[in-house]
Amino acid sequence: MNANSATVSERIYTAIRDDILNKTLVSGEKLTIKKLHEMYGVSSSPIREALFRLQQDGLIEYRSNAGMRVIEFTRQDLAEIYMLLTEFDVIALRAATIPGRRLGTLAALELCMEKSRASIENKLWNYYSDAFHSILYEEAQNGRLTDAARKIRIQSTIFSNQYEIKEENRREILKQHEEILNAIRDNRLDRAENLMRTHVGSSYAKALSILDEEEEESEESSK
Repeated sequence: MNANSATVSERIYTAIRDDILNKTLVSGEKLTIKKLHEMYGVSSSPIREALFRLQQDGLIEYRSNAGMRVIEFTRQDLAEIYMLLTEFDVIALRAATIPGRRLGTLAALELCMEKSRASIENKLWNYYSDAFHSILYEEAQNGRLTDAARKIRIQSTIFSNQYEIKEENRREILKQHEEILNAIRDNRLDRAENLMRTHVGSSYAKALSILDEEEEESEESSK
């Protein structure tokens, strides 16, 4: 693969992924090469490469006799996703705050929180909200943990992108991040872990609410 084709492949992968995460491509929507060619104006080769990567990300799924579709979630799916996400985030927090790492983690989180406060009313909010968690994984310095959590974190983003549209939810999340940061600053790490569990549990409740709304809309449209 030459550099140009690699660039096209990366671009189309990012474009389709973003459209799934922001619900331009909705849950259950069928994805064909022809349809994606018309949407993104690229040849079939980079589209196939993108679909392969998106399947690995857990954002699309192959169904026998139905082809590729954007993944659909059930309540059981969400229960599994957020159960794992809770444990992964707590493990990352614990590893990122051991002696020798805590101060570096604290500095990175404090900078992130400054950016979060400044962006709470603009489109950069989602980036910095997610970055709060990404920093913990980076500072944990455990590649296997990062790899294990990657698919789960991507899938949860489909829901966080929706409920974080509301400013009241953004402010609640900001407050929860502040509380976790304060506990790390005070070296109260057991409290930080408990706060992280509460935080992810709150995100789970919001995701369930989004799923319920989607199911209600689907039932209404089918009448």
